Amino acid sequence: MMLTVRRKAFLEELPAVVEEAVETYGIRLRRIEIEEDEKGCYTVLISYESEIHR
Repeated sequence: MMLTVRRKAFLEELPAVVEEAVETYGIRLRRIEIEEDEKGCYTVLISYESEIHR
């Protein structure tokens, strides 16, 4: 099952948020989407598999 986590960040925090997602979810990570709002804040949507299927 695919799950999505939402994180809020400013531009200078984006690399750390992406790095944390890669380290946390590893091969289960499927997609990272970054959206900017009108105030210059970013929403990072991190999609990953809840378990690895063999």
